[in-house]
Amino acid sequence: MASVTFQPFGTTVAIADGESLFDAGRRAGVPIPTACVGKATCGLCRVKILVGEAALTPMNSDEKRHLGNTYFISKLRLSCQARAAVGAGDATIEVALPDAMRRK
Repeated sequence: MASVTFQPFGTTVAIADGESLFDAGRRAGVPIPTACVGKATCGLCRVKILVGEAALTPMNSDEKRHLGNTYFISKLRLSCQARAAVGAGDATIEVALPDAMRRK
């Protein structure tokens, strides 16, 4: 089973094939911002892929609608849509926290 590490928290959790980063993060207690609770309608659950891009499913139309076609520059994905690819390796992501949630 693959794992995903959530920065800036340093939390690592096992992730099942096909499980979303959002669901894995919530299960591990990682505070991923959301208004739609993983339905790809708000675009708030953005994460930056630091390591393991190949370990995730490709971007879908919901992500492109919220994020555009700039992944190759921004490395941003919607955590509710990015899923662990079958048989893929580990990934490290950075949760895009609102200013109110950042550590000072």
